[in-house]
Amino acid sequence: MLNKSVARRYAEAFFSIAQETNKIDEYQLELEKIVQTIDEVPNLKEYFAHLLIPAKDKKEVVAKIFAGQISQITLNFLDMILDKRRETYIGVIVEEYSGMADETRNIAKVNLVAASEVSEAEIKVLAEKLSVSTGKTVQLKQVVDPSLIGGIMLRMGDQIIDATVAKKLAMLKEHLKQAKIS
Repeated sequence: MLNKSVARRYAEAFFSIAQETNKIDEYQLELEKIVQTIDEVPNLKEYFAHLLIPAKDKKEVVAKIFAGQISQITLNFLDMILDKRRETYIGVIVEEYSGMADETRNIAKVNLVAASEVSEAEIKVLAEKLSVSTGKTVQLKQVVDPSLIGGIMLRMGDQIIDATVAKKLAMLKEHLKQAKIS
């Protein structure tokens, strides 16, 4: 949880710069490129996470890898993260930044968890209904979890709508435990 709050502060700072310069989308793409590169280049994630490697050396590597690929502002932001020894938070920072960018675009990301695959037509109808009720453009991401037995669960931010068979069975079990038998 601490990781998320630290990452959120960094993301907020960079997002405010992006808003001022009207480059929210551009900076988001650059941040995503950084995370993708760190994940794809062998041993780069471990290199950045290594505590004994000085920030100066890491910044030199960053400058070589991303020269001409990202803006100077994003490069400076990445250097600051390295100076503050927060390089392990980069992925979470980018997630937080993306969430803020989606909020300004009026986009809500919703996780749809179902016991079996939901058809594209049903997903489209559900997304449209959620868009109408929330007033936002809803993007559904589907996850299949057979342990739910049946039904669906929707997770949008802190809100959860649980209409699964597993949940109903758990509620029934609790009611039966509390029932008085005479």
